[in-house]
Amino acid sequence: MIRLENISFKYDKLVLDNINTQIDKTKITFIIGANGSGKTTLASIMSGLLFASSGKVFIDDIELNKKTNHKLLRKKIGIVFQNPSNQILFSKVYDDINFTLENVIGKTDDNQKIIADSLSKVGMLDSINSNPYTLSGGMKQRIAIASQLSLSPDYLIFDEATSMLDINGKNDIYKLIKKLKKEMGIIFISNDINEIIYADDVLIVDKQKVYKYTLDNILNDNSILTKHNLDIPFILKLANLLHIKNSSDLKEEIILKKVGNND
Repeated sequence: MIRLENISFKYDKLVLDNINTQIDKTKITFIIGANGSGKTTLASIMSGLLFASSGKVFIDDIELNKKTNHKLLRKKIGIVFQNPSNQILFSKVYDDINFTLENVIGKTDDNQKIIADSLSKVGMLDSINSNPYTLSGGMKQRIAIASQLSLSPDYLIFDEATSMLDINGKNDIYKLIKKLKKEMGIIFISNDINEIIYADDVLIVDKQKVYKYTLDNILNDNSILTKHNLDIPFILKLANLLHIKNSSDLKEEIILKKVGNND
């Protein structure tokens, strides 16, 4: 569990004010809010990339502060950024992931197996000797994810990781995070309100505060979104029309069946 206790943060002005919330492991937690609301700042504080002006952050039993061992931290929580090209350094996929692995874990006899396993999880093992710069945006993003998975983190942050991808690339990431939540906590920052249908929990950053809901809460009360000045996704509007009350029923086959029954 990631716990934030009385967290405040400011640049020139206050961005987050006395935040108390938690991220549960083996869940997909979405962080949403208006542009500039502080979503990335919140995730950066969770991952130790930024330090709060006041308050405490815990990842499981570890308190994050400036004295926290960096290598230990990177094994606890990873982050995948918006532009995968910014996380790619080498002209061979294997070398790129190995660089991350050796910098945090060190060189071991298991590195080759770890790299292969990480690429297998994202469906990219066949590209282990490819030049990542020649791959599509979606494939590059999966390489960046594999690089983080090689460290076996307990939590993985996706910072607008689908915003530069086409629909096929997005769908690949959605399928992947569903699989990964069996192994780790997933934190997904998004500016696309339609993506929240893949969430278990939703954190809304609004006016320097953070509000936590389940997807079922939002499905059954769309005013939660509107009161935070957020749009209601089309699929939730459709779900309301079809009297779908459980987020587990937000599946294409169930919706199509209900639509067919209403014809």
